[in-house]
Amino acid sequence: MNEVKDVPVNRYPVTLDGDDIICYAAFHESLLKVNESWGETYAKVCEEGIVTHWGNAGFNVHFHTVDMNDRRPHINILPAKMTNTSYVMSRWWRWGWGLFRCSFHPETFMINWSRRHPGNIHLNLRRKYSRNSFMNISAHEFGHILGIGDAYAAHYRFFYEAPGTRDYMMNTNKRVSPEEAAMVRKAQQTGKMQFFPIRFSLKRVIDGLGRR
Repeated sequence: MNEVKDVPVNRYPVTLDGDDIICYAAFHESLLKVNESWGETYAKVCEEGIVTHWGNAGFNVHFHTVDMNDRRPHINILPAKMTNTSYVMSRWWRWGWGLFRCSFHPETFMINWSRRHPGNIHLNLRRKYSRNSFMNISAHEFGHILGIGDAYAAHYRFFYEAPGTRDYMMNTNKRVSPEEAAMVRKAQQTGKMQFFPIRFSLKRVIDGLGRR
């Protein structure tokens, strides 16, 4: 991982400048531990996943690690504690009122995204992932940090999968599509989180709840 040396003072935790994504991130100590199956730290594999996948989408990712107590704007990458999945979440004091900023979009209750406050990544370390899967999950969560929502049939999307997104990073963690790259650029340009289409169907919601 790259230590910050002689770099400009950053205004935002993550900045898009042309094709350059400049990210400042601090890893919780639990992610600095070595995964015995991989022989590498969670932090190293997380960073590699972010740099590789978003780099393959045409971006130049400059990933700078800082200390958790660094006063410069940065995201924190933490162990997930609330659920058995990985997720991005805003600080508790930003919960709720993101709904008003985004026309009551259901994805915004706990992700009240802005360039200044993109949220923090929470990675599930309790499950046994392959190295490749952990890279993919890390890249998916970083997509939220960049300002785009999910495409898969989550409960907060009324169990609706966005059409044509089966191979997208924000759906099945496979690859960053040109559409997702364009959504990131728009989010960074406008300062507003970008979402995939969502539709409500009572039958789909009931069926989805029944499968949980």
